[in-house]
Amino acid sequence: MPTEVNQKVKVVMHLPGGYTKVLVESTVNSGLAGHDVHWDIPTEVIPAHLRHLGSRFMVYSKFVSGKKEAEQMTADEIRKTQKISVHEITDE
Repeated sequence: MPTEVNQKVKVVMHLPGGYTKVLVESTVNSGLAGHDVHWDIPTEVIPAHLRHLGSRFMVYSKFVSGKKEAEQMTADEIRKTQKISVHEITDE
């Protein structure tokens, strides 16, 4: 069953292979074993004006969440099933 996620994120670095590492802001100082959560998202889904370090935007993602489904898929296959869109934050 697909899961939808909407999170405010911040660009922290660009990675080889066309990915950008973003910080999920809702996890900062949340006590999750002392770590914040980062996602690697395809740089191509981020509009050019939001790609610089420190940029903030909303990430909307739909992905395969079933454990049995995911256990039988490679990381690349899971990434391919993920539908990601990025939207600029307009009201702060």
